[in-house]
Amino acid sequence: MNRIAWRAVALVLAVPGAALAQRTDVSRDFPIYPNGGKPDFTVDPQRFVAQMEIVDRLFEAGDCELEEGTVGGTGYRRLLRFDTVIINSGDGDLVVGDPSDPNNPYHDNFFFAACHGHYHNQGFADYKLLNLDGSVATPGHKQAFCLEDNLRYSNDTGKRQFVTCSYQGLSSGYGDWYYKQLSGQWIDITGIPEGDYIVEVTVNAIDLFDEGENRYPNTITTPVHVPSPRKKVQVDDSPLLQAK
Repeated sequence: MNRIAWRAVALVLAVPGAALAQRTDVSRDFPIYPNGGKPDFTVDPQRFVAQMEIVDRLFEAGDCELEEGTVGGTGYRRLLRFDTVIINSGDGDLVVGDPSDPNNPYHDNFFFAACHGHYHNQGFADYKLLNLDGSVATPGHKQAFCLEDNLRYSNDTGKRQFVTCSYQGLSSGYGDWYYKQLSGQWIDITGIPEGDYIVEVTVNAIDLFDEGENRYPNTITTPVHVPSPRKKVQVDDSPLLQAK
């Protein structure tokens, strides 16, 4: 898989939430190209960097996040969270279909998320916090996805086709938006020493879907400064949105 790095300033406090309502325009960087009718996935770098923040959040026994392994324990956990938008810039749609259909070729890679009430694509994205030498600073997790057409990135595409988790996919020229307020859309950095690190996100992490030429990067990285565990950051006690 290809890799691309994006520069960012030290990210410690929350960035203004106004950007959530704006669709970033990165289509010039990732135009649709002839790819034999196959998809090609990459991550919107603007949203990834601009929406990154570090917050503390309380988790209690029985929370879905403990069951799914996206946090390391109960109590207040320090979370490095961010938006992930997967863009399909190949000239073909990804048609995943009905994940509950046993004849679906991708059926075995789906699991029914009881907490969320629908099927997720197991391990579509991989989130990691790395030391500057590339070693893993803290165990991340593989984030499951329900692939849908959420944001339009190209004028050279048709109407949205995939709008529910019961029939999944990602059309050419569209992006699937997992915003930072969603459950699991983070890396648990509780107890990580203060210092400079690298955030890494990889999509189609297990190469489940054929991307043809795969011209665009599947992995994106950005530097981040993690504050001391003793330093106060914003406490997020807003309702946590369950993953779509």
